[in-house]
Amino acid sequence: MDNPSSPIDAWSNLPRVPRLAASLQLHMLPLPPQPATTMNRRIAISYAIPSAWALASLGGLPALAQTSTALPLSTAINRAGKMRAMSQRMSKAYVQATLNVLPERARDTMLATQTMVTQGLKELSAGAPPADVLPLLNTLSRQGEALFSLTAGTVRTEAVADVVRHADAMLEDAERVTRAYEKANTHPSARLVNTAGRQRMLCQRAARAYFMLANGKPQPDMRQQLDAARKGFAEGLDYLQASAVSTAHIRQELELAKGQWLFFESALKRPASTDTLQTIATTSERMYDAMDNLTGLYDAVVRDLFA
Repeated sequence: MDNPSSPIDAWSNLPRVPRLAASLQLHMLPLPPQPATTMNRRIAISYAIPSAWALASLGGLPALAQTSTALPLSTAINRAGKMRAMSQRMSKAYVQATLNVLPERARDTMLATQTMVTQGLKELSAGAPPADVLPLLNTLSRQGEALFSLTAGTVRTEAVADVVRHADAMLEDAERVTRAYEKANTHPSARLVNTAGRQRMLCQRAARAYFMLANGKPQPDMRQQLDAARKGFAEGLDYLQASAVSTAHIRQELELAKGQWLFFESALKRPASTDTLQTIATTSERMYDAMDNLTGLYDAVVRDLFA
């Protein structure tokens, strides 16, 4: 995994109120026709930062954390783990758009991801996080804001490398938060929630690596990322299927996810083509939905065990 220095662009140096004003200026440009031969040219799609993110940034995480009751630790692991997936999903959709692969869907995915991060961080910070977790949440919030600032506006192929670096920095920060919550939960079943949640990230990371390899530039590290994500996802499925905690409903959902994964992995092994790229785009979203559902089921089971 990359370990970038996480530079913050001029956006983050703006005062809070001007930053909010800038965020609220939503410019939705019409999508011009783009033939497949123009993948490496700038694609005129405008991505606006949701006002909810800007509004949340005004209050700050510590203020939110002062007026709430604690989240169940399994739910906190679930929510923090989702931030890992959001980092990869955001960058995956950005790369997808530069390839002109279902660009409108990519735009919708980016906007939905920003909203999920805003809501997720607000819930975590309002859930009375432990003292050692709160500064990690603040760092994660700043990293998310930097990523969303970078991906706002017209999608540019020359910005892809920076987007990927920022996304991986956000992934690392989200991993630190998730591990901190898991460490606070001494019950071994908490690992199930973390593992199921990690599957959400791995399917997005695999799709992003495939898209990066499809842009025609030499990127040996992306081949390694793709292979590692595929291997990690398969191992995660095996671990979840072997768990005695898995209920009959969970096992049924696991079988459905496994079938979806076999279809997705088959596409990941094929050479890039218009059809395959579109299959990767749509199937990676279905994989995310399946694993997000399973993570919620494991969260509920672990909460019942603690109760």
